[in-house]
Amino acid sequence: MQKNENPLNILQLTLSFENGGRKEAIRNLAAGMQDDGHKVFLGCVSHLGAEQKDLTVFEDTVVFDRQKLFDFTAAKQLAEYCEKHKIDLIHTHDAGSLFFSSLAKFSFNKTPPQIMTFHRSLNFETASFKNKLRNMFSLLVSEGVITVSNARGRDFIASNLIKPKRLQLINLSADIKRFTFDLDARARIRDGFEIKPTDIVCGAMGHFGLEKGIDVVIKGFADLQQRLGDEGKSVHLMILGKGNKQDTKRLEKLISDFNVERVIFAGFHPDPESYFSAFDIFLHSPREENGATVLFEAMATGLPIVGSLIGGVPEAIVENETGLLVVSDTPEQLADAAQKIIINNELRGAMGLEGFKRCYLNFTREHYFNRHVDFYRQVLKQN
Repeated sequence: MQKNENPLNILQLTLSFENGGRKEAIRNLAAGMQDDGHKVFLGCVSHLGAEQKDLTVFEDTVVFDRQKLFDFTAAKQLAEYCEKHKIDLIHTHDAGSLFFSSLAKFSFNKTPPQIMTFHRSLNFETASFKNKLRNMFSLLVSEGVITVSNARGRDFIASNLIKPKRLQLINLSADIKRFTFDLDARARIRDGFEIKPTDIVCGAMGHFGLEKGIDVVIKGFADLQQRLGDEGKSVHLMILGKGNKQDTKRLEKLISDFNVERVIFAGFHPDPESYFSAFDIFLHSPREENGATVLFEAMATGLPIVGSLIGGVPEAIVENETGLLVVSDTPEQLADAAQKIIINNELRGAMGLEGFKRCYLNFTREHYFNRHVDFYRQVLKQN
């Protein structure tokens, strides 16, 4: 790849780099920019929360170890770090990091321009008066906000004092080199769980908190098994993710209460692409959702999706083309939609193919970083 003739130095700033959709989004962005000749730095406000192997896409990594909200010592360190590494722009990824960066920019003149991506599915970053006051200050000294779906953009405008023209929509993406169908991985994963090659595997991924709706998927799968009767004995549900003890016990009790069979808790995997190849259909039924990187990863693997009509999910899935949409928190609708796809091999294949094409043409890592670089340059031109 020909390197960019006018490379940028960008600091990606977040509270921590712990596992989740946000980490995957930042890593995709950094990897794409690195390939294009830009330098991407990672800054963590409070703690790192990641292993060394997760940091190879960054030019450098720094933890500022902020101890309190108005930590001017840490804010000065941020300003000095930006000066030392000639950072062109700070890209924050949560309201806490935006405030920290804003404090540095307000207090120390040499701090570069800043923007934020609004990743949150839940509204606790904008819910209270204290949050709104903090955000009002931060937004006054920032240059714009990226949202990963139109739905969350509307939510952000409704909760904060910001003009719509200061928002920029950039959808999430998938690394199609990682998330591609792998026949060997499919056989290996299925053999490990003693699943026959001809069986159907419904996949789901997410932490076990209520907002991600893994309980809805389990209830829907229980309904699906009843609908399929004897044919349901060849249908499995594999769940990737983890939760705290309370959430885990809640899901285990649900399986026991509904007498659900063939549910596999496969655990959390930082590189889940092999498991996606073992799936035949992807079920995603959150109660709250921002944009969901996992949907684009499922499409990149060629999986048809059943998703909830919530947040940014309907913006990712094309109804009746790449999957089916159902009302959030309705296990019976989830079961009905999943059954339609499972019993129709032709439909399942067609939806998977259309999903792959949609991802390949619109939501690759290259699309993602190019849209960001365009926005970065737009912001820098205005400054």
